[in-house]
Amino acid sequence: MIDTHAHLDMIKNEEDVKESVEKLDYIITIGCDKEEIYKAVELSKKYDNVYASIGFHPYDVKDIKEEDIETLKKLALENEKVVGIGECGLDYYRDITPKDVQQRFFEKQINLAKELNLPLIVHSRSANEDTVKILEKYAPYPASGIIHCFGGDIPMMEACVDMGFYISFAGNVTYPKADNLREVLKRVPLDRLLLETDSPFLSPQKKRGKPNKPSHIFYTLDFVADFLGIDKEELEKITDENALRLFNKIKQPQHS
Repeated sequence: MIDTHAHLDMIKNEEDVKESVEKLDYIITIGCDKEEIYKAVELSKKYDNVYASIGFHPYDVKDIKEEDIETLKKLALENEKVVGIGECGLDYYRDITPKDVQQRFFEKQINLAKELNLPLIVHSRSANEDTVKILEKYAPYPASGIIHCFGGDIPMMEACVDMGFYISFAGNVTYPKADNLREVLKRVPLDRLLLETDSPFLSPQKKRGKPNKPSHIFYTLDFVADFLGIDKEELEKITDENALRLFNKIKQPQHS
């Protein structure tokens, strides 16, 4: 099983990290501020099956300058285990960073992902329309990308799938009140579906109230398989194949 989006550096209990690394085939750890990008790279060096994606979250772009985008580029070029750019995008849920600043740095990170031919990891919250508008402005995306922890509506999902993006669901799809998310889930093409934990956030319903960790992805897998009426081993195979197709820099062990 592959967790396509976790913040391993934010997980306080190191045993939780080790246990998750042992249980999962691969984990993509995300660095999304000026300190975390280095932590993500270091964790990818520490564990064979951990890879990194680096970028600047929309709440954190208020603290960066143009040269920080160059730092991202340098880190990505110097570390072969950096497999994506982001998470980056738009978040209008809280008034933390001015919208124009968010949009400017989202566009810069889109351009960087395209320049490096790496998947783009998109964060979008309460910003469906502007997210789609900006993504469409820069389409196509030869290296594709993920709309992570999807929280949009069906039209947004369809627009992003049309641009070649994958749609990823986290533990919140299991919450009793998340009917709107499950309506979208039903409509996502299976060859574009991914699962993630967004650890240490958004623990699935069965572990709600406790910090999340990548090994909790199996609760989300079970729930989604049951909801879609798919055998869970089959769904695991589908989502893992999707993840490996997208993150094609991941070096899989050679079988004799």
